[in-house]
Amino acid sequence: MTASIMVNNDMPNASIPENHAHCISVMGAAGGVGATSLCVQIAHNMALESQKNTNRSERTKEPRICLIDLDFEGGACSHHLDLAPNMSISDLTGSTDGIDRAFVSALTSTHSSGLDLIATPNSLGGNDIVNPSAIVSLLDVVSQIYDHIVIDVPRYWRPWNIAAIGASDRFIILAELTIPALHLARMKMNAIEEKLGEHIRAEIVINKFERRSFRNALRQKDAEIALKREITATVCIDTDTLRDAINCGEPAGVVRPESRYVKDTRKLHKFLLPDQIKGKRSAA
Repeated sequence: MTASIMVNNDMPNASIPENHAHCISVMGAAGGVGATSLCVQIAHNMALESQKNTNRSERTKEPRICLIDLDFEGGACSHHLDLAPNMSISDLTGSTDGIDRAFVSALTSTHSSGLDLIATPNSLGGNDIVNPSAIVSLLDVVSQIYDHIVIDVPRYWRPWNIAAIGASDRFIILAELTIPALHLARMKMNAIEEKLGEHIRAEIVINKFERRSFRNALRQKDAEIALKREITATVCIDTDTLRDAINCGEPAGVVRPESRYVKDTRKLHKFLLPDQIKGKRSAA
């Protein structure tokens, strides 16, 4: 996570120390574009890479990968991983005094791949009753524990969303090649960058991308013209893999590890890694 930011006059600084967790946050431009599936798979990819590159004797040390679901009303990360959330909405509605490393360690759920999940059971009106300062404090502590964080950011405008985005190293807006999704992606990109200034630059990823071109279909170039920005990456359409993965409560990489979707997400997550990690991996 990068430098601290001020969200508004009522929010404290998200004082994220430097040289701590590398954070990727993902926001869907519209509902149903696949943001949660992408977050889950990126985190799973990272967990597998971490296990592969870590000595067996070191695997019992502090966890390395954390997935955070910041939608307290309609979040689905726990369902995608078939994990029961250990954190309750009441843990985030009160004072920030008790939010420390022990608090975070006690309230995470762990997937068999080794990635940790921070989420709450869905609560009607949950996004309106949480204490924004508590969420900022939670993110601060999590950044001190983990090497990598993936945040599923709801598309609704909330103070903690902006805090999470502003403190992230990479921020993705996920869209589809449809006119409504592209319009929403551009609106959110412009609004968030105007709010955060130099703290962040949104990267656009197109999901459910079909590489074959059809007459009258939108193309990647059309999207770049509409957004006035180059597309960072595309992730292929793979409905069968994602449906099976969601119904099984597992990442797509568990259900079909060599599917087109998983291969595309591997390329994306490696692209999003810090340069120093890429360099180490190349040298290895």
